[in-house]
Amino acid sequence: MNMNEIRTWFDYSVILGNTPAAYGYALAAFAIALTLLYVVKNIGVARLKAMAEKTETDIDDLAVALIDRFQWFEYQLVAFFIATRYLLRTENFDKGLKTLLLVVFTYRAITIAQVLLAYWVNKVAAKRQLEGQAKTSVVKSTQTILRILLWIAATLFVLSNLGVNISSVLAGLGIGGVAVALASQAILGDLFNFFVILLDKPFKIGDFIVADPIVGTVEHIGLKSIRIRSLSGELMIVSNTKLLGMEVKNYKHMTRRRVVTKTGVVYQTPLEKLKKVPALVQEALAEVEQTTFDRCNLAGLGDFSMDFETVYFLESPDYNQHMAAQEKFLQGVIARFQKEGIEFAYPTQTLFVNK
Repeated sequence: MNMNEIRTWFDYSVILGNTPAAYGYALAAFAIALTLLYVVKNIGVARLKAMAEKTETDIDDLAVALIDRFQWFEYQLVAFFIATRYLLRTENFDKGLKTLLLVVFTYRAITIAQVLLAYWVNKVAAKRQLEGQAKTSVVKSTQTILRILLWIAATLFVLSNLGVNISSVLAGLGIGGVAVALASQAILGDLFNFFVILLDKPFKIGDFIVADPIVGTVEHIGLKSIRIRSLSGELMIVSNTKLLGMEVKNYKHMTRRRVVTKTGVVYQTPLEKLKKVPALVQEALAEVEQTTFDRCNLAGLGDFSMDFETVYFLESPDYNQHMAAQEKFLQGVIARFQKEGIEFAYPTQTLFVNK
């Protein structure tokens, strides 16, 4: 066989619908595309990693990590797709190849989106100053919800591109969703309020809160409920909706405590001694550490006593320290009143008899 015959066979012979020349072009395209992709994979990404390590921001590290998630099979699949453009293909072959590409790269897009969502959730948690167990709970719960939504959207996308009429699917999901929503309003309300707690941050794990009759320290914030350790030791589990529906007092962020104390003296106390009471109270408070005197006034005339109201500030949020300071302050008041001959009032009645 001479050269002309070989050339004629190469250009015009048909094997499975394509000439040997077409197969040659396809093979060359596959080799060139795969080589270029391998260069990008091995050299380009390596250089990007080296550059990213020299910068302080983590955005470039994230970009490199996302690019590095692509696998060799995906590079080979892209090169194979490019090569098949030089061949005559059957309709079924094209449909099967496009389906394979759709499924493979939709899955890869999902994995990349999950990494981006995890990055975003961790950034939000860090911005909200969540740490330890609180951060772990919030991050895992949020990622679980977002992943479910992501997979649902990806499934609908694939079905739509495969020719499935997703309008009926969406209609069915809509009707089913309404039914589920009506049947699980409490659960969805708790889920919504979980994100309210995450973003608004009325309290976090470790905070001491009071929401009558609930008093205790927050130990866990979940998708549906919050666990609170009471002062007596038992664990209280309260739904997110119920707790946020109450007036919640958070003592964790208290920097100082305002204390109001009422003192009653008997009506037989002379006016001169009544005028000394504010000074005596201020002297007693001066002996108590970390306190700031605000005022002491004769506030009212009661049924059986003349009432003084004292206001001071304790420069500490600690409740035990508050009680110790209050005890020392009252002891000082009692000692000074006894020295001045001022009597504390207690409930009494005076009976007047007309003869």
